[in-house]
Amino acid sequence: MHGKVKNKWVYYTVLGLVALFFVLPVIIIVINSFKSRFVIMSEPFSLPMKDSFVGLENYFSGIKASGFFKAFGISLFVTVFSVGAIILCSAMTAWYIIRSKSLFTKILYYAFVFSMIVPFQMVMYTLTYVAVKIGFANPVGIIFIYLGFGAGLSVFMFSGFVKGIPREIEEAAKIDG
Repeated sequence: MHGKVKNKWVYYTVLGLVALFFVLPVIIIVINSFKSRFVIMSEPFSLPMKDSFVGLENYFSGIKASGFFKAFGISLFVTVFSVGAIILCSAMTAWYIIRSKSLFTKILYYAFVFSMIVPFQMVMYTLTYVAVKIGFANPVGIIFIYLGFGAGLSVFMFSGFVKGIPREIEEAAKIDG
Protein backbone atom coordinates (compact mmCIF):
# COMPACT_ATOMS: atom_id res chain seq x y z
CA MET A 1 0.00 0.00 0.00
CA HIS A 2 2.78 2.42 0.92
CA GLY A 3 4.60 1.69 -2.36
CA LYS A 4 1.52 2.59 -4.44
CA VAL A 5 1.18 5.97 -2.72
CA LYS A 6 4.85 6.69 -3.33
CA ASN A 7 4.45 5.77 -7.02
CA LYS A 8 1.46 8.10 -7.33
CA TRP A 9 3.56 11.02 -6.10
CA VAL A 10 6.20 10.18 -8.71
CA TYR A 11 3.54 10.11 -11.43
CA TYR A 12 2.00 13.37 -10.24
CA THR A 13 5.39 15.05 -10.08
CA VAL A 14 6.33 13.92 -13.60
CA LEU A 15 2.92 14.92 -14.99
CA GLY A 16 3.11 18.27 -13.20
CA LEU A 17 6.51 18.97 -14.78
CA VAL A 18 5.20 17.98 -18.21
CA ALA A 19 2.17 20.25 -17.72
CA LEU A 20 4.44 23.09 -16.65
CA PHE A 21 6.58 22.50 -19.75
CA PHE A 22 3.50 23.04 -21.96
CA VAL A 23 1.88 25.84 -19.94
CA LEU A 24 4.99 27.95 -19.32
CA PRO A 25 5.27 29.30 -22.91
CA VAL A 26 1.62 30.37 -22.78
CA ILE A 27 2.21 32.16 -19.48
CA ILE A 28 5.25 33.94 -20.94
CA ILE A 29 3.21 35.05 -23.97
CA VAL A 30 0.42 36.41 -21.76
CA ILE A 31 2.90 38.28 -19.57
CA ASN A 32 4.69 39.70 -22.63
CA SER A 33 1.40 40.83 -24.15
CA PHE A 34 1.20 43.54 -21.49
CA LYS A 35 4.67 44.93 -22.30
CA SER A 36 5.79 47.28 -25.04
CA ARG A 37 7.42 45.81 -28.13
CA PHE A 38 10.94 46.94 -27.33
CA VAL A 39 10.83 45.60 -23.77
CA ILE A 40 9.63 42.22 -25.04
CA MET A 41 12.71 41.96 -27.24
CA SER A 42 15.17 43.07 -24.60
CA GLU A 43 13.64 41.41 -21.50
CA PRO A 44 11.32 38.58 -22.59
CA PHE A 45 11.23 36.82 -19.19
CA SER A 46 10.70 39.85 -16.95
CA LEU A 47 7.39 40.99 -15.50
CA PRO A 48 5.93 44.24 -16.84
CA MET A 49 7.00 47.25 -14.76
CA LYS A 50 5.57 50.76 -14.57
CA ASP A 51 7.53 52.02 -17.57
CA SER A 52 7.00 48.90 -19.73
CA PHE A 53 3.34 48.16 -18.92
CA VAL A 54 0.99 49.07 -21.80
CA GLY A 55 -2.23 47.52 -20.48
CA LEU A 56 -4.67 46.30 -23.12
CA GLU A 57 -3.26 48.58 -25.83
CA ASN A 58 -1.54 45.65 -27.59
CA TYR A 59 -4.84 43.75 -27.72
CA PHE A 60 -6.80 46.71 -29.10
CA SER A 61 -4.20 47.54 -31.74
CA GLY A 62 -3.93 43.87 -32.73
CA ILE A 63 -7.70 43.55 -33.13
CA LYS A 64 -7.84 46.76 -35.15
CA ALA A 65 -4.85 45.93 -37.39
CA SER A 66 -5.99 42.39 -38.12
CA GLY A 67 -9.62 43.15 -38.91
CA PHE A 68 -10.64 40.60 -36.31
CA PHE A 69 -14.37 41.35 -36.22
CA LYS A 70 -14.75 41.21 -40.01
CA ALA A 71 -12.85 37.91 -40.12
CA PHE A 72 -14.95 36.58 -37.24
CA GLY A 73 -18.16 37.54 -39.06
CA ILE A 74 -17.05 35.83 -42.25
CA SER A 75 -16.03 32.71 -40.30
CA LEU A 76 -19.37 32.66 -38.51
CA PHE A 77 -21.24 33.02 -41.81
CA VAL A 78 -19.27 30.23 -43.48
CA THR A 79 -19.58 27.93 -40.45
CA VAL A 80 -23.32 28.36 -39.94
CA PHE A 81 -24.27 27.98 -43.58
CA SER A 82 -21.85 25.16 -44.38
CA VAL A 83 -23.00 23.12 -41.38
CA GLY A 84 -26.62 23.79 -42.36
CA ALA A 85 -25.96 22.73 -45.96
CA ILE A 86 -24.08 19.61 -44.85
CA ILE A 87 -26.88 18.56 -42.49
CA LEU A 88 -29.66 19.22 -44.99
CA CYS A 89 -28.02 17.63 -48.03
CA SER A 90 -26.43 14.71 -46.20
CA ALA A 91 -29.63 13.78 -44.37
CA MET A 92 -31.61 13.67 -47.62
CA THR A 93 -28.87 11.76 -49.41
CA ALA A 94 -28.57 9.21 -46.61
CA TRP A 95 -32.32 8.67 -46.55
CA TYR A 96 -32.35 8.10 -50.32
CA ILE A 97 -29.40 5.70 -50.15
CA ILE A 98 -30.92 3.60 -47.36
CA ARG A 99 -34.54 3.56 -48.52
CA SER A 100 -33.88 3.07 -52.26
CA LYS A 101 -31.93 -0.14 -52.49
CA SER A 102 -30.31 -0.35 -55.93
CA LEU A 103 -26.90 -0.75 -57.49
CA PHE A 104 -26.67 3.02 -57.98
CA THR A 105 -27.30 3.77 -54.30
CA LYS A 106 -24.81 1.12 -53.24
CA ILE A 107 -22.13 2.66 -55.47
CA LEU A 108 -23.08 6.13 -54.22
CA TYR A 109 -22.81 5.02 -50.59
CA TYR A 110 -19.37 3.52 -51.12
CA ALA A 111 -18.24 6.65 -53.00
CA PHE A 112 -19.14 8.71 -49.92
CA VAL A 113 -17.38 6.24 -47.63
CA PHE A 114 -14.32 6.25 -49.89
CA SER A 115 -14.19 10.05 -49.76
CA MET A 116 -13.46 9.82 -46.04
CA ILE A 117 -10.23 7.97 -46.77
CA VAL A 118 -8.65 10.84 -48.73
CA PRO A 119 -7.05 13.30 -46.27
CA PHE A 120 -7.52 17.02 -46.85
CA GLN A 121 -3.77 17.65 -46.84
CA MET A 122 -3.46 15.45 -49.90
CA VAL A 123 -5.75 17.61 -52.03
CA MET A 124 -5.56 21.07 -50.43
CA TYR A 125 -3.11 22.60 -52.90
CA THR A 126 -4.99 21.35 -55.93
CA LEU A 127 -8.33 22.29 -54.37
CA THR A 128 -7.12 25.82 -53.62
CA TYR A 129 -5.83 26.22 -57.17
CA VAL A 130 -9.09 24.98 -58.70
CA ALA A 131 -11.22 27.06 -56.31
CA VAL A 132 -9.40 30.22 -57.35
CA LYS A 133 -9.70 29.35 -61.06
CA ILE A 134 -13.46 28.70 -60.95
CA GLY A 135 -14.27 31.61 -58.64
CA PHE A 136 -14.96 29.69 -55.41
CA ALA A 137 -12.33 31.59 -53.38
CA ASN A 138 -15.01 33.55 -51.51
CA PRO A 139 -17.23 32.85 -48.49
CA VAL A 140 -20.12 31.43 -50.53
CA GLY A 141 -17.80 29.24 -52.60
CA ILE A 142 -16.13 27.92 -49.47
CA ILE A 143 -19.52 26.73 -48.24
CA PHE A 144 -19.76 24.45 -51.29
CA ILE A 145 -16.19 23.24 -50.77
CA TYR A 146 -16.94 22.39 -47.13
CA LEU A 147 -20.12 20.64 -48.25
CA GLY A 148 -18.04 18.46 -50.53
CA PHE A 149 -15.58 17.54 -47.80
CA GLY A 150 -18.13 17.14 -45.03
CA ALA A 151 -20.61 15.08 -47.00
CA GLY A 152 -18.72 11.78 -46.81
CA LEU A 153 -18.68 11.47 -43.05
CA SER A 154 -22.13 13.02 -42.68
CA VAL A 155 -23.79 10.66 -45.17
CA PHE A 156 -22.08 7.74 -43.46
CA MET A 157 -23.34 8.81 -40.02
CA PHE A 158 -26.85 9.72 -41.21
CA SER A 159 -27.08 6.38 -43.04
CA GLY A 160 -26.49 4.56 -39.78
CA PHE A 161 -29.17 6.70 -38.14
CA VAL A 162 -31.72 6.14 -40.92
CA LYS A 163 -31.13 2.37 -40.78
CA GLY A 164 -32.29 2.47 -37.15
CA ILE A 165 -35.64 4.10 -38.02
CA PRO A 166 -38.32 1.46 -38.73
CA ARG A 167 -40.14 1.79 -42.07
CA GLU A 168 -43.44 1.54 -40.21
CA ILE A 169 -42.87 4.98 -38.69
CA GLU A 170 -42.43 6.48 -42.16
CA GLU A 171 -45.53 4.65 -43.44
CA ALA A 172 -47.55 5.98 -40.49
CA ALA A 173 -46.28 9.49 -41.24
CA LYS A 174 -47.37 9.15 -44.88
CA ILE A 175 -50.83 8.02 -43.83
CA ASP A 176 -51.17 10.85 -41.30
CA GLY A 177 -50.13 13.35 -43.93
